[in-house]
Amino acid sequence: MVEVLRAVNLQQEYLARQGLLQKPLIVRALNGVSFSLNAGETLAVVGESGCGKSTLARSLTLIETPLAGELWLAGEKVNTANKPDATLRQRVQMVFQNPYGSLNPRKTIQQMLEEPLLLNTKLSSEERRAAVSEMMSRVGLRPEFAERYPHMFSGGQRQRIAIARALMLKPQIVVLDEPVSALDLSVRAQILNLLTELQQDLGLAYVFISHDLSVVQRIADYVMVMYFGRAVEYADASTIFSQPQHPYTQALFSATPVAEVGEKRARIHLQGEPPSPLRPPQGCPFGPRCAYVQDHCRREIPTLRTLNRAQVACVRSEAI
Repeated sequence: MVEVLRAVNLQQEYLARQGLLQKPLIVRALNGVSFSLNAGETLAVVGESGCGKSTLARSLTLIETPLAGELWLAGEKVNTANKPDATLRQRVQMVFQNPYGSLNPRKTIQQMLEEPLLLNTKLSSEERRAAVSEMMSRVGLRPEFAERYPHMFSGGQRQRIAIARALMLKPQIVVLDEPVSALDLSVRAQILNLLTELQQDLGLAYVFISHDLSVVQRIADYVMVMYFGRAVEYADASTIFSQPQHPYTQALFSATPVAEVGEKRARIHLQGEPPSPLRPPQGCPFGPRCAYVQDHCRREIPTLRTLNRAQVACVRSEAI
């Protein structure tokens, strides 16, 4: 297997201004995330809103340069100190959540799909038009629709257009930020089937960001659970769904509907709300909501360690 993406201790933070004469607070949205991904594999990133999933997506696609850590794309290290090279950006592309907001309503589909080629290649007008026609056919759209505008398409068709646009420069990595959450169930299945076919045909690596665990279970090879800007559990999909070990992962997965007739799953209800990023708690970030919290949990921030074929950031996982 060829490694196409590697992140080592990625960090990202923002300044939150309080007032004219007050010192701004630091919000650490991403706090030491590490993983690797091979061609043809899918890593799903799950967690509550505000856990850092979208910040991770923007960092991986170089929309925002990581503040610290190392990022490798297709074997080449990204220089986070300077503006990344344009050719490096072409290796990773992104599909956004909202197909209604991610397309320019003033441009035709031909213009939108052709634009990346116009800016990054020396293809002639005829070659660009042929590439657009081929890509539209690949994602299940009729090429004669190229002269239409986004408002003439359904939500599922718009997401197909967004996927086509992401693939125009032939990237090796595609970051999918909640790509099916805004779609109807039947259309959602069609888009997931399309993504699977494209991955098999083109050898793409996916970083699939989602809160829908039923979708994650279907599409993911590996799963990384995030909480408060950190990875709290990281394992292959079969391991993490059959034996979640971190208390947060267990609570998260207990809310997943069970498809088997007669099978029941005990629901774990978390107490309280996630801590404020402006005033993070001491020790384990999950401590204030954890049913197993002990004194040393309030003093130490646990790091990922290997346990039962998974990496778990909890000092009590063996006893849970």
